[in-house]
Amino acid sequence: LNVIEGDQRSLCVGANICKETQRVEPKISRMPSPMTILPLLASAVGGALAFAPASPTMHAAGRSQWGMGRTCAVRSGVAPICTRGSRLQLAGLRAQSGSSTAERDDLEDRTNAHGVGLLQNPFDEDGRCGAFPGLPGDLLKKKEYDVPVPAGTPALDPWSEAGGLPAGCPEDPFVLVSAELAPFTDSIKDVVAAEHPILSEAAKHFFAKKQGKRFRPTIVMLMAKATAAVPSAHTEGEVYRKQAELGQITEMIHVASLIHDDVLDEADTRRGGEAVHKLYSNKVAVIVGDYLLARASVVLAKLQNTEVTEIMSTALESLVQGEIMQIKTGEEDLLDMMTYLRKSYHKTASLICDACKSCAILGGHASNSEVARAAEEYGYHLGLAYQIIDDVLDFTSASDVLGKPAMADVSLGLSTAPVLYAAENIPEMRPMIKRKFKQEGDIERTLRYVMQSDGIDRARALALFHAQRAVNAMCRIPESEERNALITLAHLVLSRKS
Repeated sequence: LNVIEGDQRSLCVGANICKETQRVEPKISRMPSPMTILPLLASAVGGALAFAPASPTMHAAGRSQWGMGRTCAVRSGVAPICTRGSRLQLAGLRAQSGSSTAERDDLEDRTNAHGVGLLQNPFDEDGRCGAFPGLPGDLLKKKEYDVPVPAGTPALDPWSEAGGLPAGCPEDPFVLVSAELAPFTDSIKDVVAAEHPILSEAAKHFFAKKQGKRFRPTIVMLMAKATAAVPSAHTEGEVYRKQAELGQITEMIHVASLIHDDVLDEADTRRGGEAVHKLYSNKVAVIVGDYLLARASVVLAKLQNTEVTEIMSTALESLVQGEIMQIKTGEEDLLDMMTYLRKSYHKTASLICDACKSCAILGGHASNSEVARAAEEYGYHLGLAYQIIDDVLDFTSASDVLGKPAMADVSLGLSTAPVLYAAENIPEMRPMIKRKFKQEGDIERTLRYVMQSDGIDRARALALFHAQRAVNAMCRIPESEERNALITLAHLVLSRKS
């Protein structure tokens, strides 16, 4: 991976062909630029794919084996691209020079796990709803969204007086996999151990002291059991071990993205404690995040499953794309709800969605099977519901409850669901959104407008829409205690306070 800096910056993956002839090593002792950090985030993609074996499925599809038939090409205004055969692996960033003011930097569309059918593409070429609905109104646009709801599917109702857990669902889903997750901290600390004491200490920071909710590993382990032939007996064996390692991979990728995000956002706290870059430095934080991604890619390659490797590498790619969207969204797009949902998918839901799909595949289900597709759909909708509620809590919860500063998103210039819904009825908010709340008093006025509007209620309704779609998808697989625990998670995502 080379980071080339000059009048134009370009990203070279797996190749030494660059538009610039002068190579400059990135300097990150100061606040790193997004273009310095994002290549680090992407580096694990190449690391995992480089060691992944080709599967019979891939050969049947007529694709080249990994490492064979690979070529690199340079297109005008685009960073070098590495392809295997005719299939695009990773596109670069559009060059800035010569572009009109209407254009913005963004990751180009590429053919990846979505294009070859391993994943369903959630968005079409125009950025609108794709395989899954993004807004309730989308249900009227495509008949494929009108999927019959299985009999007995519970209806989530977390905020009404009569609201509570759906009948038959366990109250605490974390207990069902507590035994499996008990050694999680020690195991993952061993995985991220490094020879350099500072790197090792910083890498273990989240896992040793601020364990968080272990939300993503819990989803993976519950999905592993729910998609097994006999869920209650699925507690050991090679398949179960690989699924447990997938949980570790997912958490390492998530924590690495948090560390990088905190550097980009200049955040002081995370999970109720100091952010890694505040404890050490920006440079150490960036290297630690990259190290976690590198370790995750090694564990991913050891799973010896090419489909899972490609899917999880796509999740890494989505994280980069989401960060680019957050940095470079145009003024008009800042007012667009689907742009917000796409960014939320890339930054939050994609990792959950791809981990759920990968877990089902590791369990022996074909990528296009009903079980794998239901797992994927569950992860997509649950991830979006989680992010939307997170954005609601940014307005309704104090910073000591959130574990991060309240109103942090607005302070960063981000327009989230409560803001966008409020702006539909309060025109005065739109100029503030376009200038990313940069003028004095914008943040205070935004808080006042949102709280006096129906923005919070409508955002919660959107989260409920996605959480219910997640429950509907999960009810397409056979009932078990673990499947019902995943339904409980959807309820908890809506009703959580932090």
